[in-house]
Amino acid sequence: MRWTIPFLAATVASVLVLSACASQPAPEPTTTEAAPPTFTPTVKPTPAESSTGQEVPASDAVLILDLDGASIAAGSTLEYSITAVDAWSVALGVAPSRSAVQGPYGETGTFTALGWSGFTLTVPDDGSTRGASVRVSTPTVAGHPVVTSGGVGVGSTRAEAVAVGATEGFDSSELRMDTRDAPGTQSSQRPGEVGREYVKLVLEGDSVVQIILPANDFGDI
Repeated sequence: MRWTIPFLAATVASVLVLSACASQPAPEPTTTEAAPPTFTPTVKPTPAESSTGQEVPASDAVLILDLDGASIAAGSTLEYSITAVDAWSVALGVAPSRSAVQGPYGETGTFTALGWSGFTLTVPDDGSTRGASVRVSTPTVAGHPVVTSGGVGVGSTRAEAVAVGATEGFDSSELRMDTRDAPGTQSSQRPGEVGREYVKLVLEGDSVVQIILPANDFGDI
């Protein structure tokens, strides 16, 4: 059989085209860069308003209580006084409720109970700290852990409190911390001796369920 020149030319051209197609490398797969992870900020307690109407910030710092006052940051001081209501509101991030109450220890004059959930600060209305008292019945207030100067809080065990210096009170349902003399008083527990005041830890079984301060052995609370 004889091949015509046009037919041979077409055949060669087809072979060259196929060879060119076969020699081209396959395209690399397209890569998609992973999206960066989404950052979700930590939700802080909602700021409240102080008695002056100004917004107060919130935090989760530890509130430390002692017989003369409280602190919530290095160098800070919170007085047990009605004049310190705004300072307490700023520190805790929540303004308290208010209600008139009878003063503790048989104190005369008028008193106001400043209340946060599980935490009550009772203060005299004259702006002093005489007769002021604190009661705590929850491990935290407005998100802040609440502890004594020894680090004991509601929920701590008897053993933990004793380990940092707590001593037994009237019976096994009470422990005492930060005990000190109260000049001008006479102890009803130790006849003939000066009275004492202290931080009182109320226990159920071997767990702290309430903190009261200042408590004493010369009057009622």
